[in-house]
Amino acid sequence: MRDWEKTFNDLSDSDKEKIAVLRVMECANGVIQHAYRSNQEWALPIEDTRRAMKFSMSCMKNMTIPLNNGKEITFEPETEELLREVRDLYISGFKNGNDEDYEKFMLVSKACVRALGKTRIITAKVFLLNHVDDIPEEALEWGVGYLMQFFA
Repeated sequence: MRDWEKTFNDLSDSDKEKIAVLRVMECANGVIQHAYRSNQEWALPIEDTRRAMKFSMSCMKNMTIPLNNGKEITFEPETEELLREVRDLYISGFKNGNDEDYEKFMLVSKACVRALGKTRIITAKVFLLNHVDDIPEEALEWGVGYLMQFFA
């Protein structure tokens, strides 16, 4: 198995910054979906839920994050390949119920988040708040909160 700690730690600062943006968005989307599906009283209104989910899912599938200033975040081919490998584990583990891949994904996710560090994650949230209109601030906070558990 790949040494995920080394893999993520060896990425450039630029790659880590971009991945932090993607991870905050992914986790915000995950909490948005969970809140909606479990009818939480704090869930976003349906319009906001749909808009955020559509935006996030498109970014994750295309590995491109369009920004409100007309620019976009893209990943180097090697980094995109790495992120797609992680996404495949997520889909297999979470969506398809493969327990082994779920465990692998959680280990990979923890290695990724720790390599990114708290500062990059918080900076990514602020970046998203200023450059993406489709994810409400409270959802970005939820995403950061989820990621911070990996530092406990």
